[in-house]
Amino acid sequence: MPEKPIILFPVPERADREAKTPFFSGTKKPNYARQFDRLRPTFTILQSAFEQKNVRVQNSPVGINPEFALVFEIIGSVDDFYTAVKHCEGLEWMFDQDSNDFEPDDDFYEVDKATGKKSDKQLGGKLYCVMSNQQAINQMLSLWQRYMNGETDVFQRGFAGIRNVFTSIKNIRKWNAQDRIAETYALEYWRESLSFDGAISVPFEIEIFYRSEAEKRQTAVKTISHEVMQLGGKVHQECIIKDIAYHALLVELPRNSVENLVNNYENINLAQVDDVMFFRPTCQSIFPADVKTETIEAQEEFSAPTELPLIGLLDGMPLQNHILLQNRVIVDDPDGYATGYESKYRIHGTAMSSLVLYGDLNRNEAPIKSPVYIRPILKPKEVSPDSFNEVVPPDKLFVDVLHRAVIRIVQGEGSDPPVAPTVKVINLSVGDPVRQLATIMSPVARLLDYLSCKYNLLFILSGGNHPEILDKVTTAFSTLKATPLEQRSKHFFDAIKDHQRNMKVLSPAESINSLTVGAIYDDLCTTAETDRFIYAVEQGMPSPSSSFGKGYHSMITPDVFYYGGRKFIMGDLHDRIKWVLSNREPGCKVAAPYGMGSSSGQAFSFGTSDAAAQLSHEAAKCHEALSQIFIAETGADVPDDSKAILLKAMLTHGATWENLCDKVSAATGESQKQLSKWLGNGVPDIDRVQRCTKERITLIGMGSLKKDEGDLFKLPLPIDFSSQLVRRKLTVTLAYFSPISADRQLYRSAQLWFNVIDDKRLVPDRKNTEWQTVRKGTLQHEIFTGEKTVVWNDEDLIIKVNCKEDAGKIKVAIPYCIFVSFEVAEGLNIDLYSKVETKIRQRVPIQNL
Repeated sequence: MPEKPIILFPVPERADREAKTPFFSGTKKPNYARQFDRLRPTFTILQSAFEQKNVRVQNSPVGINPEFALVFEIIGSVDDFYTAVKHCEGLEWMFDQDSNDFEPDDDFYEVDKATGKKSDKQLGGKLYCVMSNQQAINQMLSLWQRYMNGETDVFQRGFAGIRNVFTSIKNIRKWNAQDRIAETYALEYWRESLSFDGAISVPFEIEIFYRSEAEKRQTAVKTISHEVMQLGGKVHQECIIKDIAYHALLVELPRNSVENLVNNYENINLAQVDDVMFFRPTCQSIFPADVKTETIEAQEEFSAPTELPLIGLLDGMPLQNHILLQNRVIVDDPDGYATGYESKYRIHGTAMSSLVLYGDLNRNEAPIKSPVYIRPILKPKEVSPDSFNEVVPPDKLFVDVLHRAVIRIVQGEGSDPPVAPTVKVINLSVGDPVRQLATIMSPVARLLDYLSCKYNLLFILSGGNHPEILDKVTTAFSTLKATPLEQRSKHFFDAIKDHQRNMKVLSPAESINSLTVGAIYDDLCTTAETDRFIYAVEQGMPSPSSSFGKGYHSMITPDVFYYGGRKFIMGDLHDRIKWVLSNREPGCKVAAPYGMGSSSGQAFSFGTSDAAAQLSHEAAKCHEALSQIFIAETGADVPDDSKAILLKAMLTHGATWENLCDKVSAATGESQKQLSKWLGNGVPDIDRVQRCTKERITLIGMGSLKKDEGDLFKLPLPIDFSSQLVRRKLTVTLAYFSPISADRQLYRSAQLWFNVIDDKRLVPDRKNTEWQTVRKGTLQHEIFTGEKTVVWNDEDLIIKVNCKEDAGKIKVAIPYCIFVSFEVAEGLNIDLYSKVETKIRQRVPIQNL
């Protein structure tokens, strides 16, 4: 136990939540009469399409759902349209998504605030996708007609959204073949598959519009299966997960059919099936499995684990008998992945296990006190003679694999009990390069968000790697080598800025409840550059191969950056740069198979996988510190259902940009207030957040809030800030898990946020990030500073936590935790810790939580 431990806040005071500032739009829209003239031809086309489909339904040998997925292209947003659709018979809500590329015209345009005239600025809006039958669309048109004719009470209660949406409609159209491959990389995947020799069929995923009625889901499957078989293909698997509105088929087609899809997809019946939402490639996560390793150095012997597993790892099969992993990993392999998984190819799972247990081996730290639970989800695949990669198997839907793996951990399968119910943190260092962040949340991210909230689990995710960034750097190797290291970064970050749309986080890293980790180009190696091998950027900068933000709905993603190791670059025969393909230092030192895998070895690893695994290692250390705090203050261990959100907040609370701000700003050309997309919330200092000092105190608050409620946390500060300049800093981190509305673009059902009630006196200056952006996810981390003298009469600094509904209804109270640190500059002879602790102890006694 530290000499000055973290303490717990007393129970907060209940209050009403604060109101949020409304948003007003300056968009010019047409009136009702003009909209009827504009949209009349569109409705005629839709009515004709419905009539044609009715004929197809009658003549179909397998049965066809009679509805169309209709897309309402809306300028602005009409949130109550969702409610109206839910009330209207014949309409079924599918999803909505942001769209920021509508061209202005004479009917829809922005008004320039300065001149009051029409602006050429592109318009923002949404796509509302609704499943509709012919009767419903005719009824909708009739209601609009009657309203325009002056009838009153046309729109019954709950139907205002149908009225309000009318003047915002830019277009109504069918969901089409182009929509089904947009942002999914399906065409690129099919083309790449055709580039390989052989007659192997091509597997891919068909995501189906999730229908609430089982009969309609079955009809959709029959229709799609029929078209797949007509093309000579097969359906291998169906997966339905109601809670994330997911319905998909794993299919495969022969090469000639795939070639037809690539060259003529708009005329292929399968691409025209109205039940198909997206065609998606199977998960493409690939890790090289033929690395050159070294024999391991002599290692200190540590005692065996004494606790139950806290950390779970979904990854490749580890080398269980490696001297560093022996008796420290629990491998659960119900699908028999170990069969054919030769020891020498067990690279990634061994490396990740090592990092979770020990961190970077160059730290020479003792392993965590609990074993690591491991569920293999990768398999070796031969890519050339005697060369293998570890890959996500293409014969199962990845969403289903993850869902079953997590349910087995926390709930058990069938009548079997859960296999690892004490696991509260799950490390997933697997990102899909063909599923970068898009306008619709990926199915895997939806799954993780649902599971984290339902089962109180913290998923720690790698942000994903983009090693191809070197192809975008046009500077020659010889020029880079002659450039001082501290100036080299600008060449790489200029390339990243130019290609940032292709440097986004990889699914499932956009998950809002998880903790996503980017990589810092840093490790504990002291390897010097040579004539042939040089470093890409300065040590401690964001790794140029790491994914960068922002995330879904412009939230901060990655949440934090952590140590992902370094890798050398070299020049080719044309003086272009490339990565040095070696597993020797520099990098993060990890356990690895040696030779044929029969003995223990070591290697040096690099990337966001390493950063995420090292942060998972820190999670176990934080858990140990939390356990000591709670036992000391309440007489009981950390509440089981609170562990995940406490760790989420604690792992972030020490994060800051301080040491990187100027360097990254210079390299990117961005202002210091815009650095969250390059640094997230910063680089965590885990040691700092586990203890207090004479000048710094940290408190933990906990609670749960329903809609429109608030909690007040009062931090007593019996300090004289008026007689001398006292530099001071307040750091506040709020964490929670939100339920999700899987079919809504807003997605997050609940929003919690905090405000510091200070009247801009004590800590008026915001540091580290944009204050509006930090409220968009489920993790709000802010740093406030102040220095001027202020009149402070032994007052409380008040932090208010608020709760409101966002995308959906909140049916239960939302648990949260908050970490608050206040500190003053050293050397002022102020014993802040003792003064605050004394005041806190005088208040409402801490309950046994």
